[in-house]
Amino acid sequence: MAKSKNSEKTGHNLSQRSLGAVVCILFTTLVIGINLLVNQLPVEKTKLDTTEIGLHTLSDSTKEVVLSISEDIDIYRICQPGKEDSTLTDMLERYASISPVLHISDIDPALYPDFEKQYTDEDLSDNSIIVSSSKRSQIIKYSDIATYTAFNGEDYLTSAIKYVTSESLPVLYALEGHGEKKPDDSLVSALNKAGVELKELNLLSADSIPDDAQCLFIYAPSSDISSGEAAKIKDYLENSGRLMLVTDYNSSELANTSAIMKSYGVSTVDGVVMEGLSDRCLSGYPYYILPQLDSKSIITKPFNDSNSYVLMPLAQAVEKSSDIRDTVKITDLMTASDKAYIIKDESYEKDADAPEGPYALSVAVEEKYDTSDTRIVWITSSEFLSSDTNSMVTGTNNRLFTNAVNYLCDSQNQQTVTGKSIALGTLMVNTSQSRMWKIILTGIIPAIVAVISILVWYRRKNR
Repeated sequence: MAKSKNSEKTGHNLSQRSLGAVVCILFTTLVIGINLLVNQLPVEKTKLDTTEIGLHTLSDSTKEVVLSISEDIDIYRICQPGKEDSTLTDMLERYASISPVLHISDIDPALYPDFEKQYTDEDLSDNSIIVSSSKRSQIIKYSDIATYTAFNGEDYLTSAIKYVTSESLPVLYALEGHGEKKPDDSLVSALNKAGVELKELNLLSADSIPDDAQCLFIYAPSSDISSGEAAKIKDYLENSGRLMLVTDYNSSELANTSAIMKSYGVSTVDGVVMEGLSDRCLSGYPYYILPQLDSKSIITKPFNDSNSYVLMPLAQAVEKSSDIRDTVKITDLMTASDKAYIIKDESYEKDADAPEGPYALSVAVEEKYDTSDTRIVWITSSEFLSSDTNSMVTGTNNRLFTNAVNYLCDSQNQQTVTGKSIALGTLMVNTSQSRMWKIILTGIIPAIVAVISILVWYRRKNR
């Protein structure tokens, strides 16, 4: 009987152990299965973005761009192991989860020292990216991706994907030979990011504007074009040509250039526009105007909808002719208020002979008839494109400019993706806001502190 009881006890223990082993096996299998299932889910489902600015979230426009691509694209991150930017890593994983045509790899420059030389002569820093397709490639420097104030990874990578997959790139020919300004690095970078190829053109030696020119760019010339050059430009425009014109307040002295614009019903008023409304200019600088943007034009609508500032310094007013062809349409892109006025010298006194505001500071001109489709965008200040001015509005000026170029070139690369701010940007304070804060900081707050101090002193004295 004792043996029987021991046998039963042993059998019971064995069955318990077997059941425990089976439960452990089933639990382990379940955990492995869940892990395998989770690994198959998109990264945005497994890694939640809890940042206030959506730092780790890709925009709908990026998803549309990536999903529209059918050809294979290689994305290489140049980086030594252990030095990967975690935010960039997360972003690349999210891109890869959208489409299988994106092939993302990390390249260790120590193991493959000649790899990047296939694409550039420059030495790339860690976390720089190379985007390559069968058509072309583009380099994205890490210094552009991550700055002190913003993470621009999505902005640059989406633009690079558009660039390497475009069937053809619009060509912008910059006129030279008349003391024109040279586009600075920030402007060149903005054009490259928009997928626009920039070339130089000397019309004195060329018989005509090249056939591959989607647009002619005249950038703040200090001297006028010749009558022969003007004839070539007019012929080009009359045959569906496109012109991006940027001038300074000497534009009225450029007779041949002015004559071209007058033939399309627009000219400038001598002098510089000063904004009379304190909330439409920088505090203390009425010639640094925060213009109203047109709410319908494809060029300015995205920035108007997002309440983004652009900054227009030292601008001229554009005057529209009352006697112009019915086929010409003129749109005011940027406008100063009806309280704005014009000065002609350093006295800052209002020019009594100038027309009353509001003033257009930039216009788009279209003329369509038969098979002709002419387009012109005129910006009346080269300071609009300076890197200093652009940085004061966190790049909005350059983005609006590239939008205008894409409009002129019939490109679909309109600006829809922007960098994500990770720090406080430039504080834009207009004159009325400046006065309000001066009153609060130097008057109201000290007065409140003084009253509270007197009350505390009085209560303690009477205890």
